[in-house]
Amino acid sequence: MHACQEFNASGPRPSAGLNERAFQRADAFILHNLGKNFTLAEIASAACVSRFHFARQFRQRMGCSPMAYVMRLRLERAKEMLARGDQRIADTAAALGFYDQSHFTRTFRRAIGVSPRVFSRQCHHTGTTGAARKLRLSEPAHAHP
Repeated sequence: MHACQEFNASGPRPSAGLNERAFQRADAFILHNLGKNFTLAEIASAACVSRFHFARQFRQRMGCSPMAYVMRLRLERAKEMLARGDQRIADTAAALGFYDQSHFTRTFRRAIGVSPRVFSRQCHHTGTTGAARKLRLSEPAHAHP
């Protein structure tokens, strides 16, 4: 499932917007550089499309902006990392390209509904991993048993 599918209830529309090949190049670039800071122009360049055309076509295809897509992928990866519990929250934030732990915590709490620390503790308390306990970004963690 693509990261912006919740924004676009019908799912990605391969026939609308960015073509499959350009999307695959952009997606590969994003996934390869998820922990780095990069610009829209760099993603568009990887897709071999002009920046403005890329942004418009990406939104048409995915139902969200390219940078919203990047953020959702980072948050999904953060949930997996926090569920494993093998590193500090500050290290998770740094590994995913957030400015600092505070920025990561605010962003995570806004999207998930609980802080990274609470999310991590809930995963460890129930003995689950990120794969087994995958919360949707739109639902707060406290809404699940």
